[in-house]
Amino acid sequence: MFCLFKDGDFVTLIPLFRTKRKIRYTIKLKRGEKLSTNYGIISHDEILDRDSGSVIQSHIGKAFIIIDSLLEDKIKNFKGFKHITQIIYPRDWGLILSYANIKPTEHIVEIGTGSGAFLAFLSELISHENTILSFEKEEERLKIAKENLDKISVPRRFTIKKSEEIKKIKSGSVDVVFADIPAPWNVVDEVWRILRGGGRFIIYVPTFNQVKKAIIKLIRSGFVDIRVIEGFVRELQYIPYAIRPLHRGYIFSAYIIFSRKSYVIPKKYLEMLKNEI
Repeated sequence: MFCLFKDGDFVTLIPLFRTKRKIRYTIKLKRGEKLSTNYGIISHDEILDRDSGSVIQSHIGKAFIIIDSLLEDKIKNFKGFKHITQIIYPRDWGLILSYANIKPTEHIVEIGTGSGAFLAFLSELISHENTILSFEKEEERLKIAKENLDKISVPRRFTIKKSEEIKKIKSGSVDVVFADIPAPWNVVDEVWRILRGGGRFIIYVPTFNQVKKAIIKLIRSGFVDIRVIEGFVRELQYIPYAIRPLHRGYIFSAYIIFSRKSYVIPKKYLEMLKNEI
């Protein structure tokens, strides 16, 4: 099936010539607009009605392949998406989704909308309207996150609210809660209240200090099946005569804590805390 580009579509342009660094341009097509690059100007009109995988040239003859944009392209390379906070990247999206076994029909709560990157990912997976409730403390972040999601045309399967409104959620009505905030231990008791029995709580934090404090609170509040993971992704150079890891250092993202709501606290968990004040 052909994927002919139309007005409003997102496309990504990849140079077919050698560049000093990896370059990708992601744009939202609009009739009459032009993309200015260091390698020439490209008219949006010349991309319209072409198929994904086609080749186009800038006004100085530089060739690019044009493909339909993935969500990662829209978030990382589209200039209209504002990064007001450190975002959660795809290498962690998959870990969270698989380890928490998040299903399309489940009721999900996100605490800490941030720039909206992870919410965008979840919204493309969830199967029905307004399943995801996302809560943000800062009014400006809330506003920008909504704008970001509108700009990249995310399906309207979410609602973003002020943090205090989480208290309005019915007890035991949520399947999954995800928290990406500096002090997640402050919301653990509220999360326990809104989760169903066995419901999953995922915490995303960047330091060992936060991991320790969060785990202690999780144990004391009645969460079990706790595990902490960190994801590693190593990209390879794909040049046929020299396939090897790229010359890039390890780039840290965060630690991901998984847990489940329980109505009892196992004795072995309490023993872990015997030396903690």
